[in-house]
Amino acid sequence: MTMDVSPALLTAAEQYATEQLTTELPGDYSYHTIDHTRQVVMAAGLIGTHTGLTENEIRLVQLAAWFHDLGYIRQYIQHEDQSRIMAKGFLESHDASPVILQYVDDLISATKLDCEPRNALEEVLKDADLYNLATTEALENSQKIRQEWKVFFNREYTDQEWDEFNYNFFKNFEYYTQYARENLEPLKQENQRKIKKNIKKRRKVAVVADRSTLEGVVESQEEQIEKLQRKLKKIRNERPERGVETMFRTTYRTHISLSDLADSKANTLLSINAIVISIIFSNALTGKELFPNAVYPVFGILGVCMLTIIFAILATRPKISSGTFTREDILNKKTNLLFFGNFYKMSLDDYLWGVSQMMNDAEYLYGSMTKDIYFLGRVLDKKFRLLRLAYNVFMYGMGVCLLAFLIIYLLSFGK
Repeated sequence: MTMDVSPALLTAAEQYATEQLTTELPGDYSYHTIDHTRQVVMAAGLIGTHTGLTENEIRLVQLAAWFHDLGYIRQYIQHEDQSRIMAKGFLESHDASPVILQYVDDLISATKLDCEPRNALEEVLKDADLYNLATTEALENSQKIRQEWKVFFNREYTDQEWDEFNYNFFKNFEYYTQYARENLEPLKQENQRKIKKNIKKRRKVAVVADRSTLEGVVESQEEQIEKLQRKLKKIRNERPERGVETMFRTTYRTHISLSDLADSKANTLLSINAIVISIIFSNALTGKELFPNAVYPVFGILGVCMLTIIFAILATRPKISSGTFTREDILNKKTNLLFFGNFYKMSLDDYLWGVSQMMNDAEYLYGSMTKDIYFLGRVLDKKFRLLRLAYNVFMYGMGVCLLAFLIIYLLSFGK
């Protein structure tokens, strides 16, 4: 399959993204607009050229750049997931090859802040997405992001809090490509020094205004930064509370314990009935000669034992599925990688890729765990229904057969 991106496809993507971000993007966005997307596309071409990418590789990165922020039209948090869906729909409608679809999907995923790039193309797009940090408009654009967070996160930062957060972000972020490290990093550091200068100026003003109050109330710079980082991480990832994870852990443990209990009960029934059958067969001929009419309850006991064994086996008989999945199944969240029956025939590389996709999507991960618990419950329901039936057959059947044996005995020898 080819990964060639035609200029016509790139032009069509530009027209589509421009139309969507111009007409469909809510008016509350001040930074993540068509202007930002155009800057990223431009930067991808610039960085890609100096990094040594081929013309087709540059077009591939720019194709992903046109789509990387389209998801903001639908949601702010984890917008990359919606961007991937919109890109997939567009590319499929233009008959793009599966290879191009996969590259674009991976490139968009790589633009997440906490995602490390895995190849040169992802490094180029990652640097292009934060090209803004090295521009003269960086501090102005930072205020636009601050305004977006106020609208979408309902979180207002003081000037001091915002400057300290930005200083920490500028300080900790490092460009990936050699071109960006040599040419963009010095400009980014210059913006970083401007932010630090503003922080010192505001601190000095605050100290002069009320030194005693400041010493008792204001946290240290390191504590402020750590606090803001924790809050931002919580907002970005929307991780569930510890209680939810404890719930999943406890439920899994309970289901597994119940499954072990059901298997143990089934094994007990199998052992008991096997012993009964072996005893009956070893004494059947002798019993028939001494007590001919007893053959009827004996055969009844054999029948009861066989039915009990059948139901006990059905309760423990495993059911295995196909053991394969496709990458499309993962992208569409149609398979559960937590159950071995869905992947045991797959290669290690495909399985690792699938698990990686699942771990990057909290909704998919916890949805898979919920489905796994549900189907474990369905299996337990089947096991215990069959076990109950086996116990009923054994209990009532043996009772009836023993009663019949007693009646026949009394009729035969009671006279």
